[in-house]
Amino acid sequence: MDLGVIAARDVPVDSWRATRGRLVEIAGRLARQRLAVPAFGFIFLVLLAAIFADVVAPYDPLAQSPFEGLRGASWDHPLGTDQLGRDVLSRLIFGSRIALMVGVGAVAFGAAVGMPLGLVAGYARGFADDAIMRCMDAIVAFPGLILALGLVAALGQSPTNLIVAIGIANVPWIARIVRAQVLSVRELDYVLAARGVGATHARILRVHVFPNTLAPVIVQSTLGMGYAVLTEAGLSFIGAGIAPPTPTWGSMLQFGFGFLNRAPMLSIVPGVAIFLLVLCFNLLGDILRDELDPRLRGRIP
Repeated sequence: MDLGVIAARDVPVDSWRATRGRLVEIAGRLARQRLAVPAFGFIFLVLLAAIFADVVAPYDPLAQSPFEGLRGASWDHPLGTDQLGRDVLSRLIFGSRIALMVGVGAVAFGAAVGMPLGLVAGYARGFADDAIMRCMDAIVAFPGLILALGLVAALGQSPTNLIVAIGIANVPWIARIVRAQVLSVRELDYVLAARGVGATHARILRVHVFPNTLAPVIVQSTLGMGYAVLTEAGLSFIGAGIAPPTPTWGSMLQFGFGFLNRAPMLSIVPGVAIFLLVLCFNLLGDILRDELDPRLRGRIP
């Protein structure tokens, strides 16, 4: 077969158009999944709460009212108050901002760093591949929570530093997935054809290789968001996350831990919120994995 014909067939517009068409097809199938609808719905509800927290929260999450501490659920405070008299519902709503900001930000940081590293490692091979992947192995050798804890301790407690700390733990997984995809794509006929007609390495990576790495990265990113939310909650619970008095779900768990006997809702409410959000991200990741892999399609009803 003429190499020029094969390469001409894979122009940038066609490659990206095929990718967009595939994503639209996947979105249509996801809409028909029974588990996808509630997962999307809860994530969307949390997103709305985070965006419009100033409007929907009934009270200032930082306002203290010592004489109303540890009140149970009532019309004035649907989820009760904490030991300082702060409204639990308001703090839960504002805490969703931190949960989503850290979840999305950490995954975006991990993808922004991990994807280029994986592309270079898989396409260049040789010394570049060995150097990059050994660095990734060194990062993976540290447990994610311990690595994030050490980075936050070194960088300081702030949302940006927390995103960077958790995002660094995501980099190796994104890089490994992208590298594996590149290793298979770089040997396909249309890539060899493009190389044979003189296409530059940058063009081959941008047009032929990069679009074929998006599907597994999307799945890993969705799963990574659940991990990031859980890690942020764990760091906040041990006092290494966002500094008080900024409301976070992990810090709400920490504050309520000492009042389990008197006011169990202080721990149950943020705990359930963390559980549901992580569960929905994981469900979404599993559904996307099954839809993007034809061999697994239909496993989740």
